Amino acid sequence: MNVWAIIPARPLEEGKSRLASALSAAERRRLNEDFFRQTLQTAASVVGTGRTLAVSRSRTMLQIARTMGVEAALEDAPHGLNEALTQAAGRALAQGADAVLSLSCDLPFLEAGDVRAMIAAADDGARLAIAGDRAGTGTNALLMSPPGAIPYLYGPDSFSRHADAARAAGIAMTVVRRPGLAFDVDTPDDVEQMEEIGREQTRSPLHMAG
Repeated sequence: MNVWAIIPARPLEEGKSRLASALSAAERRRLNEDFFRQTLQTAASVVGTGRTLAVSRSRTMLQIARTMGVEAALEDAPHGLNEALTQAAGRALAQGADAVLSLSCDLPFLEAGDVRAMIAAADDGARLAIAGDRAGTGTNALLMSPPGAIPYLYGPDSFSRHADAARAAGIAMTVVRRPGLAFDVDTPDDVEQMEEIGREQTRSPLHMAG
């Protein structure tokens, strides 16, 4: 299966505004850039740089992507997450993709195995693989084959909206549940949990042995 990974990104100065009470503007910019780079690197390690596509209306974000060797597309108007993903999926389809995987870029514990798990779910016969957030309402990763099998419906209750769209289209769907796909960062509490998990991982004997 020819899978492309799509990573949408807002401008650095706009992302994670809900963290303003916990992080300064400069800290939020650094966090957003770190998340973006990590997501691109993780996706590219599985599908390859040539099939990893960043889409953004920020030329800064696109330049970051290009310096990492991945594809980059300037988001067309009207600006919006669903519109950007639709645009990027169309570009991937035009270049031979038969499946596209959209990934949120605020998943601090995302690993290559998480990306492989999404692809494996589609390989097992599902035309749609979805990974929700910890609350079970949002969508953190969505793989569809072929591109455009259902519309992108990110926003409030996107998990159920994507699932409803798959059922309406008669598309087989698999839910992928993995910590690296479920843990996103939206609130100051999420930042605290992320930092605590990071400290625990650093203290673990396995990590120290590595």
